[in-house]
Amino acid sequence: MKRLIVTLALIIPLLTQAQQKIPLDDMSFWKPSEKTNWQIAGDVTADITQHDAMTKTAGKGVLVNIPVEKNKANLQSVAEYGDVDVSFDFMMAAHSNSGFYLMGRYEVQLLDSWGVKNPGTGDCGGIYKRRRYENGKEILWEGHAPRLNACLAPGLWQHIDISFQAPKFDAAGKKTQNAKMLSIKMNGYLIQENVELTGPTGGPISNEEAATGPFMIQGDHGPVAFKNFVISNLSGKPAELSNVSYKVFYGKFKEPKDFLSKKPDATGALEKLTWDVSKEENNFAQIFNGTLKIPVAGKHDFTFQIGGKYYVTVGGKELLPDAWTFSRDQRTASMELPAGDVPFEITVYKTDGWMPPILGMNIQGPNFRSYPYNSLGSMLATAPNDPIFLDAKEPTILRSFSDVVKDGKKQKRITHAVNVGNQDKLHYTYDLSNGAIAQIWKGDFLDTSPMWDNRGDGSSRPRGAVLALTNAQIFVSNDAKGTFSETPIENSNYRALGYDLNTDNLPTFRYKIYGSDVEDQIRITEGKYFTRTLNVKNADATKPMMCRLAVGSSISKLTDDTYEVDGKSYYIKVATGTVATIEKSGENTMLLVPVKDKVEYSVLW
Repeated sequence: MKRLIVTLALIIPLLTQAQQKIPLDDMSFWKPSEKTNWQIAGDVTADITQHDAMTKTAGKGVLVNIPVEKNKANLQSVAEYGDVDVSFDFMMAAHSNSGFYLMGRYEVQLLDSWGVKNPGTGDCGGIYKRRRYENGKEILWEGHAPRLNACLAPGLWQHIDISFQAPKFDAAGKKTQNAKMLSIKMNGYLIQENVELTGPTGGPISNEEAATGPFMIQGDHGPVAFKNFVISNLSGKPAELSNVSYKVFYGKFKEPKDFLSKKPDATGALEKLTWDVSKEENNFAQIFNGTLKIPVAGKHDFTFQIGGKYYVTVGGKELLPDAWTFSRDQRTASMELPAGDVPFEITVYKTDGWMPPILGMNIQGPNFRSYPYNSLGSMLATAPNDPIFLDAKEPTILRSFSDVVKDGKKQKRITHAVNVGNQDKLHYTYDLSNGAIAQIWKGDFLDTSPMWDNRGDGSSRPRGAVLALTNAQIFVSNDAKGTFSETPIENSNYRALGYDLNTDNLPTFRYKIYGSDVEDQIRITEGKYFTRTLNVKNADATKPMMCRLAVGSSISKLTDDTYEVDGKSYYIKVATGTVATIEKSGENTMLLVPVKDKVEYSVLW
C-alpha cells in the first residue's frame, strides 16, 4: 500500500505541472518490476575498448541499466503523456543497444553508432521500423534514419531533445491524426524533423494507439545510463487572443514620438494580428493592443517576425526594446506571466520601401506548444533564400570567420579560421592566430550562407554536432603553464607561418613559438576521431615547454593513456609511453605533457 500511495501522489503533479525535472534519487518515477537490472547510481563508466562493459558507483542522480541473461526487463514510467517535449543525457556502453519509446509505442533508437558513416533506421537517433508477422515471417517497413550520425563515442555523456505530438482521436475513438516526431536534436544538431508515424514501431507495449501513454526504455539488450530528465507536458490549450484593436498612422516616422501624439488615420478591431490593416506597404506606423488569456502561470516564450522598427510590452513591462529588423529576421524573448488576462501592445513603424511588410507573433507557454497569433497572409512577405551549403566529398578547406558557440551562446569570433572538411564527415576549425583547434564536428561540412548570401558577414557555420574545444595556445613554457588565455602568451613570440597542402589536400600548419619551429598535423584515425602530431624543431633547451592537451572544468584519468574531459564530454588519448599530468589553475584543470621533439595525442568524441 505504501508504494501505491507514493505512485498516486506522483501521477497528479506530473500530469498537471507543465515542466518538471525528474529527480533520480529513487525509482518512484518508474513502475516497479520483478527484475533489478535498472538501478539508481551516482556515476557510471563505460570501457570504450570492451563490448557491453559498464560499471556504476554508489549515489544518486543516474539511472543505469546493467542487464544479465536472467535479469533484464524494459522500464515504464508511472505517468502517461500525450504531446510532450522530453530531454535527457544518455551514455551507451560499447556495442550496446537500447531505445526510448514515446507513449510506449514509438521508438527512438539508442545505439553505439560511433563511427558509422551512413546511419540507418537502427542507428542512434533513428526512428525504428514498424513490424508485423505474416505466416510466421517478420516484415519490417517504414522507419526513418537520422539526417546524420551525431553519435559520440561510448562512455561519453550525450544529449537528446525530443519534441513529440501524440495521435489525435475524435469522440468515437477514431484516429483523426497520426503521431508525429516534430523534432529530435542529438548533441545539439537536428537529426529528425516533422516525421509522421503511421503506427507503433517494433516492440511497443501495444499495437493499439491511444491518446496518452508512458515512456518506456528498452532494457533487455545492453547497458545504458541516463540523467537530467526534463519533461514538458504540452497537451494544454494555447493562450487565447481577444480584444485586439489597432491604430494606423501614415507618414515617414523616424521615432515613435513622431506619431504617438497624432490622431490615428485608421482604427479598428481584429481577430488575429496582421500588418495589412494599413492601406500602404511603407511609411506607416501601427499600434496593436490586445489581451492574452494565460491558462497556466509560468515562463512564456515569444517569437516575433516584423519588418521595420518595433517594440513590445506585455503586462505593462517591456518585452522587447525598440529595434530595426529585416523581414526574415526573428526576435525572441521570454517572460514569466500569471494565469488570467494579460494585456500586450506592439508598436511598429516602417520606412524602408525596399523591405516587404510582415508581422508575425508566436507564443509557447509552459503547457502548450508554439502557437501563431497572426493571420496567414500577414506572414506572406518574401520567401527565405535557399541556404548556401559547402560539402566535403573530399578534403576541403575554406578560410572564413568562424563563430565558436557553446551551450547555445557565442563564445568568440575567430577571424583567422581555417575550416578543414573531410569525406569521413569529421571536420575541424583551426585558429591561425594561436595554433589551436577551436572546434570539431561530425556530419556535414559548412553552411556558408552568412558568408556568401547578399553582402554577408564573412562567417561560416558548422553543419553538424559540434564540440567546442579550448581555443588557447597549446604550447606553454614551464613558467607559464598555469596561464590561461585565448590569445598567444606575450613572451611566447608566437608567429603563424601558414600551412602547406600534401597531395591529398590535407594541411600541415606551421608556426614559431618560444623560438621553436612547429609542424602541426591533424589527421583522421579509423574514420572515427582525430590524431594530432606536433613536430618540434630547433627547440631551445634553456626554455623547456609543456604541451597543454586539454583545458576543462574537470579532467580524470581512465586508463594509462586515456583521460576524460569535462564530465565525460570527450576523451584525450596520449601516445604509448607518454607521461601526462593533471594540474589545476584557478577554475581550470589542464592536461599537460612535456615537449621534446614530438607530441602526439588523439581527441575522441
